[in-house]
Amino acid sequence: MKVSFLRKISFVFGLAVLTAGSVSASSADKEELKANRNAVKVLVVALPDNVDSNYFPNSMITEETGIPTDSIDYTYNQVMVRNIIAGNKNKKYQFVTPQKAALISKLLDEVKLQGEEEEKYVDLSQVDDGSYEQLIKDTDSDYVLFLNQHYLKWQEKPLRTLFHITSYSLYDKNQKEVTRGNNYFTSMNLENKDKLSKDSRKSSSKIASSIVKSLEK
Repeated sequence: MKVSFLRKISFVFGLAVLTAGSVSASSADKEELKANRNAVKVLVVALPDNVDSNYFPNSMITEETGIPTDSIDYTYNQVMVRNIIAGNKNKKYQFVTPQKAALISKLLDEVKLQGEEEEKYVDLSQVDDGSYEQLIKDTDSDYVLFLNQHYLKWQEKPLRTLFHITSYSLYDKNQKEVTRGNNYFTSMNLENKDKLSKDSRKSSSKIASSIVKSLEK
């Protein structure tokens, strides 16, 4: 579904400010600030409208979780971005969120997803080189981590299980893919925001660890 420009601005702006508190809180720590300046920056960009399922329509997700239909993608992205940032323990790398909503919105208009079901990954072939280069420059980032999709895969047999699968792609400054993959956690049912945040911590941490390992090769 095509997302309006204003909704994209709101969506990205919300993700951009979600870590503002932690940034302000750490500003008093000079050593941490110094480490942050020297850290490799990984910009986390979560795509809009990226929650999909082989079973659950948005109306059922809202009914079961209490998350408003027009906030499903924002909520899932917000939870995963926060957990990825918090789950990174390697101080040589810093996962950050974008601050320029308009620039990100323009880039997201050009980003496409390729693949099927849980194996969907970003295709940047239609992204203007100048837009991507400007994003890297304006955010002072070394890499961009795209959160491609959150796929809710329902399985009836052998056990009734819901797989929460997040796919991701990592790109370098030159718009070249470094790695891609996915990670998941399971539950018996759809979960509200608080439970989702708690249960996704381990899988989010694994995504951060996987990215760091790829960059240290």
